[in-house]
Amino acid sequence: MTTGRRASNFMPLWKSGAFITDNWQVVADDQPVPADAPVVLSLKRWRAERETLGQRNAPIGLQIDPGNDWHDIVADLPRFPLIVVTIPKYADGRAFSIARLLRERDGYRGEIRASGNYIIDQVPFMARVGIDAFLTTDPLVIAAFEKHEWPEVPHYLQPAWPGDGEVPAGTRPWIRQRGAKE
Repeated sequence: MTTGRRASNFMPLWKSGAFITDNWQVVADDQPVPADAPVVLSLKRWRAERETLGQRNAPIGLQIDPGNDWHDIVADLPRFPLIVVTIPKYADGRAFSIARLLRERDGYRGEIRASGNYIIDQVPFMARVGIDAFLTTDPLVIAAFEKHEWPEVPHYLQPAWPGDGEVPAGTRPWIRQRGAKE
């Protein structure tokens, strides 16, 4: 569902080429978890309340912040339809690494959503590591999404996660090109 501008406290969600309604609520560790709403919880809270939260019927998303280690809950990842990776400042690339590890090492296939401070130039690179949804309050990023304008990078030095449909770039194995979309 495409939507227009919203109230200043609303963070627009860009996914699949459009702004969509975000039904997920981010719940702080010290706040009660709504019974019937889709919620995003911290890794710390999931670990502390795993037994109780595992009984919920409503969806649970997980927030992974830079510096978090989630190796002990990899078996739980399929129960989360959404993982939010946070970007505290645009120069912090740990969300890229988190997303790539979730996709390639851990086999996560749900939605990975970037949230925080990033610039539109980073969006193609975030997509290459498996981030497929973007939350932002930055008016420049919002405007670029609305106009469908962001930098496309046709040549890459690193391979993308397998879901990208990338093919090797001929005789130059150290550089890859995005595969043709069908």
